[in-house]
Amino acid sequence: MSAERSALLPVRGGVVLGVLGLTLGACAAPAERDPSAEAGSTPSPGSIDPDPVPVQSPAEEVDLDAIQLPVHLSDFVSVDPGWDTPPQVHDGVFLGPREEDGRLVLSAVSADGTVLWTAQRPLSCTGFALTSAGDRALAVLTDVDPPNSPQDSSITTTASAYDLHTGEPVWGPVEVPGPHQGPGLVFAEPHEEPMGGTGRRVALDPETGERSPDGDHVVGEFFGTTVTARDGELIASDSEGQLWRAPSSSPSATPDPEIPISPATNRLPPGTALLGSPADGYDLWDLSGGELLAEGIQDAMFDLMSETWVAIRGDELVGFDSAGGELWSLGLDAEPEILGVGGVMAYTLADGDALDIYNVVTGNTARIYDPLDDGATAIPLAFTDTGATVVDTGTELFLVTDEPGPPEDAQAESEHSDERP
Repeated sequence: MSAERSALLPVRGGVVLGVLGLTLGACAAPAERDPSAEAGSTPSPGSIDPDPVPVQSPAEEVDLDAIQLPVHLSDFVSVDPGWDTPPQVHDGVFLGPREEDGRLVLSAVSADGTVLWTAQRPLSCTGFALTSAGDRALAVLTDVDPPNSPQDSSITTTASAYDLHTGEPVWGPVEVPGPHQGPGLVFAEPHEEPMGGTGRRVALDPETGERSPDGDHVVGEFFGTTVTARDGELIASDSEGQLWRAPSSSPSATPDPEIPISPATNRLPPGTALLGSPADGYDLWDLSGGELLAEGIQDAMFDLMSETWVAIRGDELVGFDSAGGELWSLGLDAEPEILGVGGVMAYTLADGDALDIYNVVTGNTARIYDPLDDGATAIPLAFTDTGATVVDTGTELFLVTDEPGPPEDAQAESEHSDERP
């Protein structure tokens, strides 16, 4: 069954805004600058206060009447948190960065549009991750300590954890071997050659910030669960100890499988992970009990509302229930890119320029934009369980909150009163 395709007003391949990029993994010494450049144009790491600042005020409200929103989002308040790249989301809070006055400013925003706190970092240090320490949601930000003297060219990369809801310090700074690599709290020293891989990968314990023991290969840290690989097995553990271990490859894999990896930017809900390889496909795991939910897929996302998985498997788009049972599959002409899954809808990009929308429960194509609307199409990318949605218009990122807007008659009366002399 082929998907029907709708024309898409301005869309960038990969849906990435700004110069920061989506994977956000850098944390290095500032590049040497022209001494003739304006002094102070780029703050040094030592001049930036790393401590989060509580805000607790609403983000600026925006009018999206000139934007094509999915119709089910049109009656909610929309705000502009000012993010330059798509945020990460966990426990009902979005965290995303922007460039401001030569600094990187990260803003934590709740589902109702309240800016909870902000934190500054050098522009050269964009790596961050969201995780869980027990029932507490954390944001872990990287930073750099400047050299001790002009003759010293070495820098130290550190990581610090903060309460995601309040910005309160939890642990750190702790020294890490290099930039954030992901998924989760995984750090490694970069290779000397560009695109040359990394040194030994280290995972931090979300409870304490302590490093994982030497020996096993770190695959990733997933909201409190760390997965390592050793001798053809996957080993999952948390701060209390080992949870389970299982063969790292599916029965169809080669007898000598490669060390498994996981996509650096984790878009899956807590308790799940994609483990495998880009070439041979990933397996979808339930990390709580070591259950294999699906095999040989290239990407997957989860709809919180219907508790349904949507995955790419070869040239198919596939729907699974929460336990991995297949609900539907669609053969496609071109392998799609999953942009976002939420509100019982999956948003995919085909051939880099065509937006397809599917009902995640049935696999049927869906039309959720008003055909009479004009303007850029806003594509949903990230969601909370209450329905708050980050949308990408092609040039800006906005947050459609879970707060309903005023009734139409009240809004019309307000606009009419503004026109009175």
